[in-house]
Amino acid sequence: MSKMKQTILCALSLVCVLAVLAGCNVRTSMAYTFSIDNGDSIKISLDTSDDYKLTSDVPFDITRDGETVSRGVFIHSVAYVEYANVAHNGENVQFLDSGNKDGNEYVFWKYNDAQDDENAEYNYAILIKDSHTGIILSNVTSEESAKECFSRLTFSVEN
Repeated sequence: MSKMKQTILCALSLVCVLAVLAGCNVRTSMAYTFSIDNGDSIKISLDTSDDYKLTSDVPFDITRDGETVSRGVFIHSVAYVEYANVAHNGENVQFLDSGNKDGNEYVFWKYNDAQDDENAEYNYAILIKDSHTGIILSNVTSEESAKECFSRLTFSVEN
């Protein structure tokens, strides 16, 4: 093969590799495992693309661009039922959603004692599957921000 053909094939191969790499969605994540006072070990993973971060403190924070957007605290599973009742029937509460994400039951509501969206708090109560642990995830930024943070999280029980 001539030197010219080798150069052209090499250049085309490089272009193809770059095109494939440019089309890839690179996802990064971070995770911490927390030892809960009820004996559970709960692993929380966060998709960190777009500059989201997770702190290892308790309560844990989810930050974006260095600003806290959500805060999570651990609760016992029996408290989850109480929070779910508040989400459906509480004063100054607007129920937004409930369901199951990755096997974990959740409820989502807006709390607003001032009755204006600027002072609203958006909360998820999450019951971690196969555990005695739940999480309250609060966000005072916006409903969209709360949903985005929740969508980036995964929860699991570690042995």
